[in-house]
Amino acid sequence: MMAIVLNLPFKAKPFGDENSFFDESKNLAFYLKGSMDFDKVTLTKAPAPVFIYTPVFLLTSDNPSNDDLWYRGVAVNFILITLSLMLIYRTVKTFFDEKIGVVACILFFAFPIHFYYVFGVTAEVPAFFASAIIVFSWSRIYFNSTKISNWFLFCFGLWLLIMCRPNTLLVLALGFLVLFYSYFKRKDFFNEFGRKLFITFTVCGVFCFSTLQLTKLFNSGKQVYDQEGLFYFVAHQGRYQFREEPLDFRFWDDEIRPDSKDYKNWKIKANDLELYRLKTGKPNSEVYKEYLIKDIIENPFITIRQFFVKSFFGQVYIVNSITPQKFHIGPFNGPLFYWLFLFFVNLINILIIVGALIFLFKTKDLVKYWSLWAIVLALLLFHGMMYMEPRYMFPARVPLYVMSAAGLYRLSFVKKFSNFTSRLILRR
Repeated sequence: MMAIVLNLPFKAKPFGDENSFFDESKNLAFYLKGSMDFDKVTLTKAPAPVFIYTPVFLLTSDNPSNDDLWYRGVAVNFILITLSLMLIYRTVKTFFDEKIGVVACILFFAFPIHFYYVFGVTAEVPAFFASAIIVFSWSRIYFNSTKISNWFLFCFGLWLLIMCRPNTLLVLALGFLVLFYSYFKRKDFFNEFGRKLFITFTVCGVFCFSTLQLTKLFNSGKQVYDQEGLFYFVAHQGRYQFREEPLDFRFWDDEIRPDSKDYKNWKIKANDLELYRLKTGKPNSEVYKEYLIKDIIENPFITIRQFFVKSFFGQVYIVNSITPQKFHIGPFNGPLFYWLFLFFVNLINILIIVGALIFLFKTKDLVKYWSLWAIVLALLLFHGMMYMEPRYMFPARVPLYVMSAAGLYRLSFVKKFSNFTSRLILRR
């Protein structure tokens, strides 16, 4: 599958946006080798991917090329995606049945976006792996809450996910809400898991806070991104995403959508805010914060509409890096095959979402499966209110496969196909 994806006419950015995780992992590895000063070592965004890629970047010559390092990053991603597939299967097998596990694996391969991200040194694959750890460890905990190693693994998965994608911090908030609900409505669940879940969430929160404090030590006295300023910058983008053009799904940059009304208005407003900052002398973050709060209060309908459009957009996959005219897969080329390709890719994704919705509406115990829907909901809530790109929803694909497999298995034709396929694969 990786070989197939590698030969598609569009590619993942090998070093990610702005080379951030790649450069930071490389610099840390060079520092540990003694060939770079500490003043160039930074952790400006999520720290966990840097911790993951740095060890393999150490396994090179004293002066490796970027390609040498990229090969090792791809190798790490390959291992993490493979482990994730195994964890997804084991999760479904534990919660449901091995035949439903086969359905989950088929869905995994039917939608090859994972293999696209394998070729980039980014946060996507580590975050996906973290989600797989969370759902797997929770499936083990649910049937054996006394095994401490499962709780350690669960806490580690939560920490890793948040440190790969800080936007998933809402998972902890949703977890506390589940505890609050179960205390009044599901005493059996609360008595079994309540105290241990509370301790786990608290410990995870402390670890996350401590890790972020560690990054401040790395960044002390260095020129790095202002995290608060970056947050407001992205939030400001989100205020203009699908504001007056709810059907314009083009990527948000100068090259792809210079003629977009929302994009132009975003730039105009950013310039106005900068002039206001210079005039008043207020801090940049304060200027943006005032504007964002005021804009949300004054435009509630637009905010609500944006939330639902963004939530939908997060499930839609469009190739922005190549025009329909330049699209080609083997002998097939041109706009017709471009749109056919997108149609089939998104059709598969719609099928996965439909399966997950069937599961959520049919299951009688949503509290049991809280870790599945909480990851999806946390990402939808955050990016629906902030700024959305489909890649930001990538960690949610793990629970989507689990829920979708269970939901689709309720359909008779899927069940027959799964039973037949399982006999071939499982030999029983």
